[in-house]
Amino acid sequence: MTAREKGNVIVTLSDKRLLSMDEFALYTSMGANKTRELAEISGALFRAGRRLLVDRVKFDQWCDAHSEL
Repeated sequence: MTAREKGNVIVTLSDKRLLSMDEFALYTSMGANKTRELAEISGALFRAGRRLLVDRVKFDQWCDAHSEL
């Protein structure tokens, strides 16, 4: 999955540590409201000024710890 293309460099979502809310919605395949709620619950929400970013690694660890098999 391609997050952005700058010149000849392609950055995938799995290569990025911090995702914007739009990128996080693509990553989780969920809507904007649910992704914000999940980011807050998991403790992966990161604020940089007015920007809201999600720590993908923290979210993945939270998902692994809370998966029900």
